[in-house]
Amino acid sequence: MIKYILLFVMLFASITSAQSFEIERVTGNVKFISGSDNQWKELTLGMKITSNAIISTEVNSTVKLKGDDVLFTLKESSAIAVSNIKKMNIDELLLALAMENIINTPRKGKGEKSNNTAVYGTKITDPESIIEPSIEFGTKRLNGAKQLAENGMKESAIITAMEVYRKYPETKTDASNRIFFADLLFEKKLYEEAYDQYNEIKAFTLNDSQAQYVSDKLNEISKKLLNR
Repeated sequence: MIKYILLFVMLFASITSAQSFEIERVTGNVKFISGSDNQWKELTLGMKITSNAIISTEVNSTVKLKGDDVLFTLKESSAIAVSNIKKMNIDELLLALAMENIINTPRKGKGEKSNNTAVYGTKITDPESIIEPSIEFGTKRLNGAKQLAENGMKESAIITAMEVYRKYPETKTDASNRIFFADLLFEKKLYEEAYDQYNEIKAFTLNDSQAQYVSDKLNEISKKLLNR
């Protein structure tokens, strides 16, 4: 299992590159935590921040980041792993989803904890591994993922959501958010992956509108898969 994880890591690292960001604007209370510091610090104007960091905003707080080819503003009550702020193509997304599936596969015997291996590169200290897991922070991470989609980085939004669901399992039962990211998979024509998501969602407690929507999507995908 470990050798397959390393293979995927090396393949993915070969087609993506981490980048640092400069802080162009900060309003309100914005903090960050990195694997090297292991504690939350205030984020300030002009600061350079690396990919191995997580940024979190409070109410009435925002931060604008500028990278080599990306401008991104994180809105209030949100959080984002800097490594997720990137443009991806569909092949990179498929590879990242495959990596997530491997990480999520139950291991026999002792094995390694999944948070010791980064999805987007070599082994590093994951700052998220020292954050106290909570549905509140997981929801902030999903807010950040949705903002990636709103800024045209839909592939990154999808894989970010999958990471969040793995690290903050309690967030998986939020039907509204799950539908949002399942819709992104459907939009990208990843029908099998979207079907799996909608199929999980239908087991949740849904309102009438949500239940009908999910049922319609499952039927639509079933027809598309049969006609392939």
